[in-house]
Amino acid sequence: MTPGQSQKLHDAVRALMPVAEDIFTDVRAASQDDIGVTRPAWSIQDQAAADILSAAARDHGLSTRQDAIGNSYATLTAPNGAGRDEAAPGILTGSHLDSVARGGNFDGLAGAVAGVVALAAIRQAGLQPGCNLTAMGIRCEESVWFGIAYIGARLAVGNMDRAEFDALVRLDSGQGIAAHMLDLGIAADDIWRAGPPEISPANTKAFLELHIEQGPVLVEQNLPVGIATAIRGNLRFGDAICYGSYQHSAATPRRLRQDTVLAVSELLQRLEALWHEIEDGADPSAVFTVGKLFTDPVHHALTKVPGECHFSLNFGSTEQASQDRFGAAITALTAEIAARRRVRFVMGAPVGSSPTRLDPGLRAGLVQNAGRLGIPCTEFATVGHDASIFARAGIPAAVLLVRNNDGSHNPYEKMAMADFEQGVQVLAATMMELSA
Repeated sequence: MTPGQSQKLHDAVRALMPVAEDIFTDVRAASQDDIGVTRPAWSIQDQAAADILSAAARDHGLSTRQDAIGNSYATLTAPNGAGRDEAAPGILTGSHLDSVARGGNFDGLAGAVAGVVALAAIRQAGLQPGCNLTAMGIRCEESVWFGIAYIGARLAVGNMDRAEFDALVRLDSGQGIAAHMLDLGIAADDIWRAGPPEISPANTKAFLELHIEQGPVLVEQNLPVGIATAIRGNLRFGDAICYGSYQHSAATPRRLRQDTVLAVSELLQRLEALWHEIEDGADPSAVFTVGKLFTDPVHHALTKVPGECHFSLNFGSTEQASQDRFGAAITALTAEIAARRRVRFVMGAPVGSSPTRLDPGLRAGLVQNAGRLGIPCTEFATVGHDASIFARAGIPAAVLLVRNNDGSHNPYEKMAMADFEQGVQVLAATMMELSA
């Protein structure tokens, strides 16, 4: 773009911020739940979000549609003329429409709104993209609804078979996924009749996802935006149990105890030490969380040696070697501690995902455009987002993070509209540059 075109685009993004605020307000009203919002996957609430976004997109000259999955699309078509090819692979942006229960209004939704605003601004500025630009509202990124994440994105790229789909049951209702879709007029059978995947490397040149940061790094560094280097994979044991024996606390000497709390505590201390070693070494992206740790309230007591202790383990990293090392340590340490303390660990089957590298060229473009616009930014690893599914499908992908106070997956997300505007400025400029 010329300096004059860049200025027009900048001004158009700024002028459309009231539109973005109205969308956020309307979607919040449609999904309000106590002090937060709840948008279950394939519900009237996330359908309302899709409808509100689509209406705003049409109001600003974009064409809209919904696919067989329920994902929504708003497209700015490339004008006919020399060097313009609507059949060429397009540029895709967007994020998810669902939320966790009683969560914040910006998780996912910010990226879906950003896409519509960026495309509307490009149109309003009179710019001509070299290929179609599309903003996507994606269904069911959150794993809380069906026990797995990224369902809408996976279906869109053809990364789910019918047997896995049919086995999905929404955890809050006990109903299958097809029944929830049908409640919204979406026939699941149509997904499998649609032929080739909706989105593929053949029709999509790149996927850019704007998302609020869900940690405190940008707040700590006082920066409005960040560029993700990679998406962490994870290794998770969600329902691990240590079994020992309930014994009298005053009558049982140490050598005869089968204390599950002390056994689990030792395991966690040693795993934390390994985390520090990995993080302080070659992998600063490593994170380790014990989200659940409890004894059985029916049987535990002040005067009992605890005979049962439940816990979870969650290790994340951008390096597969780190995940493999942590997994091997869990196996070795549970065996050693169990033998010495005369307890038994039942870890259950591990679940998780592999790390996902994000496209270096797209990352560089986001950084360069932030610099041209005078927007300070930094680069660091991020958590799981829909972008990982597109990257694994062979579509170059990148994630642009926007500062957000008070964390995420809670009602207190506080993304400032000034920061959101700067994120949209970078997104819109990068989409235009990629479409040339």
